[in-house]
Amino acid sequence: MKKNIILVESLKKNQKFYVSGHENKTYVIFITDGQNCEGDINIILNGEDTRIQILGIILGYGRQKINLYTLQDHLKERSISDLFIKSVLFHESKFKYRGLIKIEKYAQKSNAYQKNQNLLMSQKSWADTRPELEILANDVRCTHGATVGKIDENQLYYLQTRGLNKIEASRMLVNGFLREVIERIPDQKVIDELSRMIEEKIERLTKGIN
Repeated sequence: MKKNIILVESLKKNQKFYVSGHENKTYVIFITDGQNCEGDINIILNGEDTRIQILGIILGYGRQKINLYTLQDHLKERSISDLFIKSVLFHESKFKYRGLIKIEKYAQKSNAYQKNQNLLMSQKSWADTRPELEILANDVRCTHGATVGKIDENQLYYLQTRGLNKIEASRMLVNGFLREVIERIPDQKVIDELSRMIEEKIERLTKGIN
């Protein structure tokens, strides 16, 4: 991975990353191994004119349980953080997410964004998402949002009318759902590598769809 792209493939308690002034970094949370996991990813923007992305791809399956907490902590002026995490949950997997944007008193003119979207692939999969804001400055911009849903049946039907079977159509929609996050990574080689891994995993996980 390039120096300004940090890949996080496992969750641990109280992981902290400090970002200095004028730095531009991308953190990629990539959880696809099927193991139960729980952890914190705390990113402290400890300088002016700092810019970070936090991108997340979560693939849950089996009876996996994933608990993730993120913190975007702005300490200085004109810092920007942009979080975008997507999960796709198969079988009986469960994903619990809590994300906090914190804008400290002296972090005026900072911008922070947070979006979490979750796609449930079975009746027994489950997601709980809770975005939170703590703003101590008065000249900032913050937005956040979260969704939990299933594959759009109209899109699925449309693809099937174009000659794809249900499994092929589901794979296409899942890959497209995750693609929006992957394409934000600022390195084509990393995009290609992670895309290949995702497609292989999704191909295996969708074989039982009927």
